[in-house]
Amino acid sequence: MKKRLVSTMLATVMAFSLVACGSSNEPQETPAAEEAPAQEEAAAEAPAEESEAEEAAGDVNATVIWRAFDDQFQSGFRIIMQNEEEKIGGISLDMQDAANDVSTAISKLEASLTKGTDVVAICAPDRESTETMAQKCDEEGVPAVFFNMEPMETTMENYENICYVGAEAKESGEMCAQALINYWNANTELADKNGDGVLQLVILQGEIGQQDVVLRTQAYEETLTAQGIEYEILAMDTANWDQAQALDKMNAWITAYGIDGIEGVLCNNDSMAMGAVQACINNGYNNGDAEKFVPIVGIDANIDALEAMKAGSLLGTVLNDRLNQSDAIINVIKAVKEGKEITEEVVGVECTVEGKYVWVPYVIVDSSNLDETLELMNSISE
Repeated sequence: MKKRLVSTMLATVMAFSLVACGSSNEPQETPAAEEAPAQEEAAAEAPAEESEAEEAAGDVNATVIWRAFDDQFQSGFRIIMQNEEEKIGGISLDMQDAANDVSTAISKLEASLTKGTDVVAICAPDRESTETMAQKCDEEGVPAVFFNMEPMETTMENYENICYVGAEAKESGEMCAQALINYWNANTELADKNGDGVLQLVILQGEIGQQDVVLRTQAYEETLTAQGIEYEILAMDTANWDQAQALDKMNAWITAYGIDGIEGVLCNNDSMAMGAVQACINNGYNNGDAEKFVPIVGIDANIDALEAMKAGSLLGTVLNDRLNQSDAIINVIKAVKEGKEITEEVVGVECTVEGKYVWVPYVIVDSSNLDETLELMNSISE
């Protein structure tokens, strides 16, 4: 509207100027006929310019703070979200790397709040830091959407304009254990290498104390017990989500118990599962010979894990659905900015909404959906 008004005022001023400058003895031609087309053109162009400006102004400007850009899972997640940002539209995401450091994450958050971001989406380095970050967002009146690192329950209760988007860690642990149980039941003679009827297994954990680690590990034991599997945990230790650390741990266990003494490996993520796989390969196992196979299961459905499943070196994994989570996070960001109630319809993907929580389900990956899952993960990582 301002541009249209300015165009009209300029045209009027020019008309008066020309009349005033003309001699009283010489009749002046009115400029109206010449001005009209220019005015009409300006009037026609103004709405288009205004529409573009209004559209740009309507975009939600959000900051996304990631635990660590160089983490394999996080890196793939970020790329997927960036791709979905372009497809969904109406939103601009400013990606920030916390470098797996709490002070860096808080510093990035403070900078984004000072800059005037509309909404902040946060994957915190640890659960304890979510309280401080939620408080800072609350003080500035900026909504906070946490994801992939669930805040403490008290934090979720203490602040009104806060929500969490993610998958239930317990569910992934149940599916991970179920994959091993399915193999044990279907291949009893091969799987029970010492013939004692007891599943001897080892467990590779992520960061000790982190909620996903606790819930996934508890779910392993609960699921094995519920399914009536007699089991013995030979060893359980942290490899901090890291493939190299997992390789070292698995090598040590193979030395301690013998490779045939380990009848199953449950891993809190795929990176650690791939470390365990490499240790077995290095010892002449998991190369396609059914009698020389240690069943290993991970979580995340990373591309290298899916390819290892196709090669027969990894038993299974569980899809942590980053595509649907990305869409959910983006739609929730837009909704909280507009003050909308968060419903399953608003989230826009298969999910369950429970108050401030949006749960996107895990999917167990086996021979029935392996090719489909690998094709999907390859397509969204390009």
